[in-house]
Amino acid sequence: MSGWFPRLLVVTATTMIVVFMLRPLLTYQALAVGASTAQLGLVVASFSVVSLAASIPIGRGIDRRGERGYLLVGAALIALTVLLLAAASELWVIVVGSAAIGLGQLLAMIACQTIIANGRDEVRRDARFATFTLVTSSTQFAAPAIAGFLIADSVGGERGSGMNLTGVYLLIATVAFVGVAAAGTLLWRPGALSVRPQHFGKAAPGAIREVVGERSVVVALVVGFAVLSAADLLVAFMPAYGEENGVAPQIVGMLIAAHGLASVVVRIFLMPLLRRYTRRALLTVCLVLAALSLAWVPFVTWMPGLFLLMFLSGAGIGLCQPIAIGWVAGAVRPEVRGTAMSVRMAGNRLGQTLVPLGVAALAGAAGVAAAFVGPAALLLGAGGLVFWARAEENRNVVSGEPAVPPEER
Repeated sequence: MSGWFPRLLVVTATTMIVVFMLRPLLTYQALAVGASTAQLGLVVASFSVVSLAASIPIGRGIDRRGERGYLLVGAALIALTVLLLAAASELWVIVVGSAAIGLGQLLAMIACQTIIANGRDEVRRDARFATFTLVTSSTQFAAPAIAGFLIADSVGGERGSGMNLTGVYLLIATVAFVGVAAAGTLLWRPGALSVRPQHFGKAAPGAIREVVGERSVVVALVVGFAVLSAADLLVAFMPAYGEENGVAPQIVGMLIAAHGLASVVVRIFLMPLLRRYTRRALLTVCLVLAALSLAWVPFVTWMPGLFLLMFLSGAGIGLCQPIAIGWVAGAVRPEVRGTAMSVRMAGNRLGQTLVPLGVAALAGAAGVAAAFVGPAALLLGAGGLVFWARAEENRNVVSGEPAVPPEER
């Protein structure tokens, strides 16, 4: 793998495998130490709270210094934190570890997305983002299923008590260090990446104001806010749903995997769909589909129906992320793309921080169903906003005002 893009995909795959194996694992580990439903929300929110504050400074740093060093730091932070979590026996350690994993993923993902956005072959940007998100969705399909089977061998008693997760954590740590090695090769043997964009090392005055002033970026931020918080809550609260309804960890893992499988399948068709429909039209349909499917999940106990709902919600959510990423990348100039990616990630992290805390409080009073119905309402609201933007675009075309730039379509 001498080319930079395959090595970047290795870092992406290992990072996402580790994260998506850890998310349900941390839930079971928190249950094992006696965490309540509200405290589960704290574990979920901690994943995002530190990285929310760090997101924009990281993006500005990448714009000035380049991406590859940040990529290596992120991969290394994840690997070392996995080793820490292997010995965790108290809730606060799990919360801190979850926050560190979130920060490491943030570093790695902003760096990965900025590397792709700054690629010299701009014609291939959408195709690379499609491949990038296809890899991430593939890990969302495989990692939870693998984690479910591994956890099932380690769980004893009620609510996950009596676990021995050391072996599972060591396996995850091995995967994480493969990512560290791949990130190291990109730093020390960069290949075509050694031809750095001319704006590296230079400040871009008013970058944040410029980015958030783009209407396309604002819409993409709202979509990311809704989609990422919904996906996070789905992964985090499916184990609680399983515990409440007597569903085995293997089945819970397979349900989450069905959600990820749908994302893999629909992203295969992303490029043909983008050639036929606008980004706004696709986002509107996908958000509404995901919202309606997710809202029904807690009220269905028939397994085939539950698997269908998980698949449909995954199909809806699956297309939103690559569309939003490519939209943001094409809407801003190269000098501020790192900042744009970090602003997008900050919006995602804001949703991943605030929504789980609010939903966990509701779930404590209304039950686990709130962890599914609440995000569904957010997705429906985001779909309405995107549809409004689409209607505004159509009115502009009729009135003779500039239509949506080609990069947004």
